[in-house]
Amino acid sequence: MPLFEAKNICAGYGDVMIVNDVSLSVSNGDLVAIVGPNGSGKSTLLKSLLGLAHLFSGQVLYRERDITRIAPWQAVEVGLGYVPQVNNVFTNLTVNENLEMGAYHRHDKAGIRSDLEEMYQRFPELAARKKARAETLSGGERQLLAIARAMMARPRLLLLDEPLAFLSPKASEVVLNRLLQIQAEGTSLLLVEQNTIKALQNASYGYILNEGRCVMEGKGPQLLADGSLRERFLGLGKEV
Repeated sequence: MPLFEAKNICAGYGDVMIVNDVSLSVSNGDLVAIVGPNGSGKSTLLKSLLGLAHLFSGQVLYRERDITRIAPWQAVEVGLGYVPQVNNVFTNLTVNENLEMGAYHRHDKAGIRSDLEEMYQRFPELAARKKARAETLSGGERQLLAIARAMMARPRLLLLDEPLAFLSPKASEVVLNRLLQIQAEGTSLLLVEQNTIKALQNASYGYILNEGRCVMEGKGPQLLADGSLRERFLGLGKEV
């Protein structure tokens, strides 16, 4: 059975429906990418799965449990992590304090200390800045901190909203490689990403959204190789 399923999702803000009848699933160990042109509803879809956008209709299942319209804090407790595109760190707190906030719902002090050390080993850039306020970090370092903080909750599935946005090519490569390492170690990933090539090249499975609807789905590299899809929905030329 899939680790996570969203069925026939219709979602938006207020009375405005942006996402119309979209379904997706994530299996254990998958990296699933949601791509498409700007304004296609990708971020709205992701937010609706966590109670951050209005869900008009549809069903959300995690490990066969119905979590439709779950509160964001409850999503963390059941095993979902979320990294928003912006405002994803507490800028007035230090790196270490941000990581501790990621484990706010946990009570296993020894486990938290162990996970802090693990995060510093996984993200050495953060280890060098653990006492620095997050506002002093570079864009890439902030994104690594946001990911590490979400991992402090020990999620089985990590949902990320455009984790490579606004980053330099070098920083983007670092962030992507760390995410692939996290996936390789057993955490499933569901990510919205504007960098279509990087997303689909590495995705176990991908969904292409256009005007709020899923227009195509399939294995990431196969979607990327389809010349008609590349031109019509991905804003790319016929060849990579």
